[in-house]
Amino acid sequence: MTLRTRLYEAFASRPRPTAEELVRSEDRRLRDMLGERAVGEVTVEDVRGAFEGNLWALTPEAVRYYLPALMDLALHRYREVSVFASELLGALTEPSREDVVASLEAFEELPPVELRDPVIADALRRQQLEWFDSGEPTALFHERFDGVTEEEGRAVLEFLVAFGEEHGGSFPFGEVDAAVERYWGRFGSRS
Repeated sequence: MTLRTRLYEAFASRPRPTAEELVRSEDRRLRDMLGERAVGEVTVEDVRGAFEGNLWALTPEAVRYYLPALMDLALHRYREVSVFASELLGALTEPSREDVVASLEAFEELPPVELRDPVIADALRRQQLEWFDSGEPTALFHERFDGVTEEEGRAVLEFLVAFGEEHGGSFPFGEVDAAVERYWGRFGSRS
């Protein structure tokens, strides 16, 4: 059985959300676009035109419903959806405060330093840490994924392992390993 088949079969019992259940925001264009797409009909163009940059706006039900297609395209059409694949990997990774701090420190090291205003950098750091400390990112992650079934969790883990083998070189800071270790690895030890 192919990984694509495994992904779709694992999530097959997920009902298709109604148009009103798809997005958290009032983005009517996104709601209408997704309302017309069944999970098996999602294309690279849909990923780049609707999903990319908008994962945050999807309801947990919509994320779980579309996840097989999104994982399949991220793995098998990576060159065409690499920006989205990175976004998906981030969504599948349980957030940590250390990640926020590391990304802020990496940003502060980017050249040219002379263009970075220390007041703005400090405000950005404060804003990002306050946002993380509010609990919102962690709550969103758990709202999306704590309800996955054993079979779904194993499928996500299988995707992450295959994604790491195929595209891990594009993520040199252990991003794929972090996703597995923080949450999805627990599905590997269950039968």
